[in-house]
Amino acid sequence: MAPLKESKMSEYELQRVKNMEENRRILESIRQEQIYKFEALQPAVVKKKEKKPAEARPKKKPRIETEGQPAGAEVDDGRRKSSRISGKAPDRSKGIGDDDSGDDDYEADEYDDDDSEEEDGEGRKRKRVRGPQQKIIVPKNRPNFYGAVPGVEIGRIWEMRMHASADGVMRPPVAGIHGGPEGAYSIALSGGYEDDMDLGDCFTYTGEGGRALKGTKANPKNLRTAPQSKDQTLTKGNLALSLNIETRKPVRVIRGYKANTEFTPEYGYRYDGLYTVEKYWLCVGKSGFKVFKFALRRCPNQAPPPWVTDKRKKTEKKEESNQSEDGKEKQEDESVDKENRDKSLNSPPPASSSE
Repeated sequence: MAPLKESKMSEYELQRVKNMEENRRILESIRQEQIYKFEALQPAVVKKKEKKPAEARPKKKPRIETEGQPAGAEVDDGRRKSSRISGKAPDRSKGIGDDDSGDDDYEADEYDDDDSEEEDGEGRKRKRVRGPQQKIIVPKNRPNFYGAVPGVEIGRIWEMRMHASADGVMRPPVAGIHGGPEGAYSIALSGGYEDDMDLGDCFTYTGEGGRALKGTKANPKNLRTAPQSKDQTLTKGNLALSLNIETRKPVRVIRGYKANTEFTPEYGYRYDGLYTVEKYWLCVGKSGFKVFKFALRRCPNQAPPPWVTDKRKKTEKKEESNQSEDGKEKQEDESVDKENRDKSLNSPPPASSSE
């Protein structure tokens, strides 16, 4: 196929190609462990919003209680009303000694685990495991920490983001970056930006922000996949990822099924190990607004990545299959040879011809 001429490419396509070429160049240089020198960007100053004065609420009418009333009865202006007659069931959900300070429970079927604002593509459909509803318990007040989570091996797959949150690998069930005081603890890759580059052992990651996720006046819906509407700022998750360069704190990385690359899991969300942030820069995104890009590289001295182990397993399985087929063919050949020998031994000798 002949290369597409620049005159036939749209402005968006030209910008996307330019970004991808730059991303690939940076990732290849990271692989060669080059030293980077780049201008430090100052964090943006966030203005505090002024609190609106609270509106005066109308006073509730005092409730009049009378002696000898049955349970579930209501009194309004001294007149008794029966909940049973009005068709209202008495509220028995509030028991004595109820405590709301326990773990958070989530219904798996009701929870929408579409990824956060870094996504704007449809991606692949997730394979759902059919079965009864399950509650996902996420413990509260867990201490955050950098590095691997004990007991969670590289290559582990969760069906939903909430499961990864419960195991402590990626705490936020929706956001793409989990930031901390010394850098980001973890990030989620879900293929939201087309000009991001993923080479497995290193990749580029687009920062968060710059989208009207709460919608606009014309469309007030909560839009997680809203288009870019303003420049990103060096705050929150973006600021946290930039700190990882100085502190050298590793970042836990999970890849989601929506990222259409050779390193993407077929379903769910997979833990791919620890990465370090090597560089970040500001560039023009595909929507024409400025976005932050981060280059990450996989840490050494940890278990092989899942795409390597999966390839080994496929190769070993193929070799075992070939060996079993060769063994079957050899057995068939030996049985045929034995059958021919038996026939030759049991067959009578040929009759001699007399002249």
